[in-house]
Amino acid sequence: MIRNYFERIVKRKSHYRAVFNPGQSTDVVLADLKRFCKGMGTPLMISSGNVADPFATAVAIGRQEVWLRIISHLNIDDSHLLNLKEEAQDE
Repeated sequence: MIRNYFERIVKRKSHYRAVFNPGQSTDVVLADLKRFCKGMGTPLMISSGNVADPFATAVAIGRQEVWLRIISHLNIDDSHLLNLKEEAQDE
């Protein structure tokens, strides 16, 4: 079961990297997603009345989660995956 889990992660990572293959178009798309998903900022949204808007903030958090998932799959290191697999097998 653990082996299937890690195999799925490795396979998914390769698919993410295939879709977001480095290049000019990919860089433009990732930059747009980073901006749209509040990738590097706080998801807290302030209304025109200068108070936190819980609904807009929830939407921004959802967008940010998508950004973080994409980036984590693009940046996950194979050696890190192997270490996680070995640790899981030791438990």
